[in-house]
Amino acid sequence: DGITADEERCRTYAESSPSIVTPLNAYLGYEEGTRVVKQSLADGKTIREVVLERGYVRDGRLTEAQLDEALDVLAMTRAPQEA
Repeated sequence: DGITADEERCRTYAESSPSIVTPLNAYLGYEEGTRVVKQSLADGKTIREVVLERGYVRDGRLTEAQLDEALDVLAMTRAPQEA
């Protein structure tokens, strides 16, 4: 009863948000991150899809694990854990 979120659709929206590219700046640089965002918006693809298509993992700029960590939208919404 009540409203139920479409989890897959919400995930797609979150993973397509231009703001999630910020953690990738450490690997790609600001200018390249901007290009990723522009292509994502123009092509209607997620940030992850564009990063993979542009070959940044293949050419060694970052690993698949680093990409996963940088684009973990759930981690971005959690408060930092105490050490």
